Amino acid sequence: MRRTAEEDNRELLAFWDAAFRSHTEEETLEDWHEIAPSRKLFDAAASLGTKNRVLDLGCGSGWASIIAAKSGCMDVTAADAAEGAVEAAFEEMKRYGVSAQVRVCHLQEDSLRAIPAGTFDGVFCSNVLDVVPPETAKELISEMAFISSQNASVIIGLNYCLAEGPLKEGMEREGDRIYVGSILRLVSHTDEEWAELFAPYFTVERLEHFAWPGEAEEKRRLFCLKKR
Repeated sequence: MRRTAEEDNRELLAFWDAAFRSHTEEETLEDWHEIAPSRKLFDAAASLGTKNRVLDLGCGSGWASIIAAKSGCMDVTAADAAEGAVEAAFEEMKRYGVSAQVRVCHLQEDSLRAIPAGTFDGVFCSNVLDVVPPETAKELISEMAFISSQNASVIIGLNYCLAEGPLKEGMEREGDRIYVGSILRLVSHTDEEWAELFAPYFTVERLEHFAWPGEAEEKRRLFCLKKR
């Protein structure tokens, strides 16, 4: 039976909280130029250095916030719903010397709704929208549009699309959702399906594909959006 969005989100919070609590200083790199999972992601985050106020939504350990701050942005908000990620990001800001520029926040259920319209002229959101329930992703897209200024750069990083067919051992498919154990690990949409989800709020200025280290093909997606 398909799990509800509430059940998925509850399991996800516990999963990512535990994952980031295992994050250690030894796993971090001294050189901030090397902390992004790919060069294209680094360049995307660095492009936000020219912005006045940037939101790193679902920041994880905060690598994009560090890059944006090091690239010149003096007002970055790094926000995540997992307390373990917030703790890891807070330590990373100190480690890389950007605590004065980056505010680390624990993202509560209604946090984005409390932000005034048009607050941010840069938004970065990587590896978030396609690892939460579709209902949650749609809410986040709407809320990102509301808190973005008219000229904001909105950058969305997504995993690859897993087409219909056999999955790796341990994976289970429920419609467009891929689970490992009880944890939602991917909502599999095509490029066109994501563009359609963005369309009520954003136009797609550019779509790039990229790979993480060790991947032979560039199948992950990087959407650069502008508010309608």
